[in-house]
Amino acid sequence: MSPFSTPLPIGIRSLAISFPSVIRTNDYWQQKYPEMVRSQPKRSRKNRAAISGTADCGFDLWSQEVAPYLSDSFRGSLERRVLGENESSLAVQCRAATEALAAAKLDVREVDVAIATSLFADNLGMDNTPQLTQKLGLNCPAWSLESTCSSALIALQNACALIQTGEYQNALVIVSHFGSNTVRETDTLAWSLGDGAGAFVVAQLQPNQGVLANKVVSTADTHGAYSHQLEIDPFGKPRITTQTGENASSLAETAVDFVRTCCQEAAVKAGVSLAQIDFFVFNTPTAWYANVCTRALDIEPERTLNLYPYYGNIGPVFPLANLNHAAREEKIQENSLVLVYTNGASATAAATVMRWGDVALGTAPAPPLTSCDTRVRLQETQTSYPSQPTLSKTKVLAVVPEKRQQIIQDYLIAWLAHCLQCLPDEINPDRPLTMWLDSLMTFFLKSRIEVDLEICVPIEKFFGNNNLTNLTQLILDRVILSNLAQSTNCNETSEQETLNL
Repeated sequence: MSPFSTPLPIGIRSLAISFPSVIRTNDYWQQKYPEMVRSQPKRSRKNRAAISGTADCGFDLWSQEVAPYLSDSFRGSLERRVLGENESSLAVQCRAATEALAAAKLDVREVDVAIATSLFADNLGMDNTPQLTQKLGLNCPAWSLESTCSSALIALQNACALIQTGEYQNALVIVSHFGSNTVRETDTLAWSLGDGAGAFVVAQLQPNQGVLANKVVSTADTHGAYSHQLEIDPFGKPRITTQTGENASSLAETAVDFVRTCCQEAAVKAGVSLAQIDFFVFNTPTAWYANVCTRALDIEPERTLNLYPYYGNIGPVFPLANLNHAAREEKIQENSLVLVYTNGASATAAATVMRWGDVALGTAPAPPLTSCDTRVRLQETQTSYPSQPTLSKTKVLAVVPEKRQQIIQDYLIAWLAHCLQCLPDEINPDRPLTMWLDSLMTFFLKSRIEVDLEICVPIEKFFGNNNLTNLTQLILDRVILSNLAQSTNCNETSEQETLNL
């Protein structure tokens, strides 16, 4: 196509999603691993004031939205779809692709190019595009593309660009995520991960329909949010295991900036305002993510939905599942202006503005076992909570020794109260820290302590039965040792300290 030609109206022609047959509820862990499900402190969910999305700190906004879920062991997860004993990831992928082609009334011979993302498939988590194309009977060029949770939008952008050249007419995109293949059942991360696949056909649509604009940015700053390692599973087979990484706090720290940058700039490129968007689709890797996005963009909660309780985190499949559900519920209809946003850790964040076409849908997924509301709600209150506390090593050492432990504990309690949006007297320093913090906030607190007090705190000191009292003493000991190490004549001038190491 000539660079001076009018772009063709290209977008999603058909869409299908496919999930395994097993719907695993929280009862699975409560019955099989009762020791994993901790007895959480009985705190009522705090309603918080509706704050303008453009006026608040990104992490403050995140922490306000996560706070209501910290009293729930499962952090808002109700159920997730996982591969059954005799199910394969390949079968789930093929089912989605076959239904997308059937909905578009296309034969496999009419597919000109195929793009696939296979996260954590059965073959050691590696890409299985060759097996997938062979199973489907595709004879066209096919290759893999991976941009973590943004894979679907990046593949859509690539497919549209290929069709604009005139070389291809119909592109098939297949996106999948099999989280249950990559986590140990005894890791609480398993509570939040689900399996599934989605597929869509990209082709020319009616005038003024299809993709209008994209905005993609790098999320390299979140590298290390998850760690992956090779291990032998209980059946003696090798597998890639995923765990929360030491840079997990970066997901919370960057979430607001990424969603604002991508969505606002995509809207500008499309020549529309966010107020003109009929419906927003966010990937929702946590129960509170949709709330974070609506507040960050200062949009009405009714203009999106939250499927996390139904599926857990299904990675790059989420935008397709959300689009499918929104279309079935008639939240989006032909010619609706839709903005889709995704955030892929260690890869890309992306926003796509599209005008929805006459999109054919595959078979509806099995309904959830648990009744829950997918609407996003923001509640209001006038309660005043503590501001973000500050402390430094100099301030600690400036007070008399007998008061140092208290000043550190007050600092930690104030930080927790600020993040949890509760009052300081609600924080019991003898409760395990895991009752107050999820993994993301744990890493953020660790980072905050290390920056403010110029010490290193081992991550294991935040888990298990460690509480605020233990952590306070550890911090004080390390501050004193750090000061002694920096002193050139500590034996002559330093005051006598009792170290409880």
